[in-house]
Amino acid sequence: MTLRLTRIDELIREQHYHLEEGDRCYFFGEYTARQGAAYSETNQLIMNLKKGNERRGLQDYRYKGIAIERVARMITSTIGNLDAFTFVPVPPSRCRTDAAYDDRMTAILRTAQALNPAMDYRELVSQNVSTVASHASAANRPTPDEIMANYRFDNTLCNGVRNNILIFDDVLTAGSHFKAMKRFLQQHLPDSNIQGLFVARTARDADVASLFDLLD
Repeated sequence: MTLRLTRIDELIREQHYHLEEGDRCYFFGEYTARQGAAYSETNQLIMNLKKGNERRGLQDYRYKGIAIERVARMITSTIGNLDAFTFVPVPPSRCRTDAAYDDRMTAILRTAQALNPAMDYRELVSQNVSTVASHASAANRPTPDEIMANYRFDNTLCNGVRNNILIFDDVLTAGSHFKAMKRFLQQHLPDSNIQGLFVARTARDADVASLFDLLD
């Protein structure tokens, strides 16, 4: 199966709690939570991307680099007007000084830029303190406002930022990090057109009760 760029439309937007009608977001594949890497091509890709630093030196860690290059090629081969966008990666949950710091999203963009110099990316947003990754604390996910409160903006990287900004992250679930990033960037770059690009979205099962309601 080939992953393809797809827009979040009104049929699936409600599966991502924090997204609103005006949010334009795109994804390449569908990730199924609580399933293993063998479940789907997208699951395997995401799990390889998320391999942590504790895997360094182990045989399977090389698949992280392969996944990073694959996503970079997906971007450069799919988006024909790369020169119209500035990509801004969602900062990782751990700060640079943390031993668990993982810059996989920036690594993807760095690789994409090497493939196509028209690619522009800026690490405009970083975190003040490390946090627990959202996928590791699903029962207590932070709100967009709580996420924003931990953000810091780097004004030194603003020169030459393009009018169209793509917030880039690996998995779209509730959409809290996207909304936090969008609101935060709008505060500093109010004239920008801000959209989202994700390697995958978390696919949710249909609400069976709602389907039965439609038959009444």
